[in-house]
Amino acid sequence: MNKTPQQVRLIHNPNAGQKGFSKTTLGKLIKKQGFSVDYASSEKKSLKDIRPDTSFIAIAGGDGTIRKTIIRLLNKKLRLKRPIALLPMGTANNIATSLGISQNVTQNVSSWKHFNIRKFDIGQISSVAGTSFFLESFGFGIFPKLMKQMEDYQRPENASTEEELTYALDLLQQIATQYKAKKCTLEIEGKLIEDSFLLIEVMNISRLGPNLKLAVDADPGDGFFDVVMVRENQRQSLCTFIENTINGKTSQFPIKPIRTKSLKVKWNGQDCHTDDQQISFLKNKKLSINLMHSLIEVIVGEDKLV
Repeated sequence: MNKTPQQVRLIHNPNAGQKGFSKTTLGKLIKKQGFSVDYASSEKKSLKDIRPDTSFIAIAGGDGTIRKTIIRLLNKKLRLKRPIALLPMGTANNIATSLGISQNVTQNVSSWKHFNIRKFDIGQISSVAGTSFFLESFGFGIFPKLMKQMEDYQRPENASTEEELTYALDLLQQIATQYKAKKCTLEIEGKLIEDSFLLIEVMNISRLGPNLKLAVDADPGDGFFDVVMVRENQRQSLCTFIENTINGKTSQFPIKPIRTKSLKVKWNGQDCHTDDQQISFLKNKKLSINLMHSLIEVIVGEDKLV
């Protein structure tokens, strides 16, 4: 008696960075590994009418597509029913890279036959404006400033991913050199921290922006945030780290994060982001940030973080 193939819901961003992986190509690749495919474009109602026999949901796209899809899943209360498989096809691919998931699509799909499950935490932000969520990081300062300036970037037709990342790193270096530090007050584990900062990042994964590894020990399933803070008097250390990254030198981020499950923040600035999205911030309004432990499950080929 033939075994019925496992059903995979494939949510695909057809405009994702990796060329050569169309709807048809991905479908054939997944079927070749013995799965049955139910396709949906990320540009449409990708979570509508998911079949009851769906084993897991595969997301093919960059960090933005992954975030958008998972947040929709949370809103639809499907999080406890189906694990998520990631097919990273963006520029930085910080989520997949932090989980040690291969960017080789063929190798990635072949690992689905014998996979491990890794729990993944979600960050929750509460303020007078309402509640929102993040997968990667939430923060203030130079990174949302970079996002804003990257909006004007016109990628050359034949530019590689490496060239785009280098451009972003060069721009980040300029911002880090010139950015005016902003006052911030944080409450972490009953301790009050007040100073002027170039950046504050509440990180759920190890990497941020143009693939910078700021929280070397961050584990998105360990029940803790890694809070990275760079003060005005640490500007040179930050700039040196970015410069070393641009030049291909391996170095560990010199500022140790603080680990916590929750914190409160009051920021006297406007540059703010949730994952890869810039958001409006109400000056001098207190935010509460809490960790929602093991909210989703992600398929990984090997139990390894990078």
